[in-house]
Amino acid sequence: MDLKSLENNRLYILKRLGILKFLSIIEALLVGFLAFVFIRDGLIAVILAVFVGVFFFRFTAKKLKLAQKELQINALNLFLRRFGAKFKKQSLSQKDFLKLGLTKDLKEFKSQNCFEFKDFKIYDIQFLDENKRFFCGILLEILSANKNPSFENEEQIYIKLQDKNFTLNHVFSKENHYLIATLSNPFFIDIKKDLESNFKDLEENLNSIKNKLFK
Repeated sequence: MDLKSLENNRLYILKRLGILKFLSIIEALLVGFLAFVFIRDGLIAVILAVFVGVFFFRFTAKKLKLAQKELQINALNLFLRRFGAKFKKQSLSQKDFLKLGLTKDLKEFKSQNCFEFKDFKIYDIQFLDENKRFFCGILLEILSANKNPSFENEEQIYIKLQDKNFTLNHVFSKENHYLIATLSNPFFIDIKKDLESNFKDLEENLNSIKNKLFK
């Protein structure tokens, strides 16, 4: 599917979701009004209205949410193909992660998705280490044996993050593996923005990675 078709699908999904949100509000107001008329309790009426509104939206928007996820993956794959890269629903095991020596032990570990480029791989990673320090971000593995910059301040990746956008401000490395603390994946497709703008942001993120981590 080309960019134009994907963009049309994005607009269609957003329009339908907007309609469903509006209908959910109407449904909630109607239920709240009827509940108040019959039971004369404002608090219960509000609770029922909120419950019905949320349930109605989640139930009716289920297929659209699945279509939205599919659109994000298709758009991501279209972008990655421009750079000879691939997206895989592939995770890194806790055992393999510990072998990298980036942390001594883990209390919790979660990994998902793999972005495979010619020169590096990226995994989404979250973990809680032996000292109960929480990490949220990505693991980047440089595949080439070239001498790349090192970042030895481990505390940087456990700082509470404020910026919701992808940044390279908090990096810790060991040999050719880099832990980058960030609240957003560098290749996240924001469905609320047009795809051209998304692709521009993703390419800027890719270039920032290359400029900082590759020599």
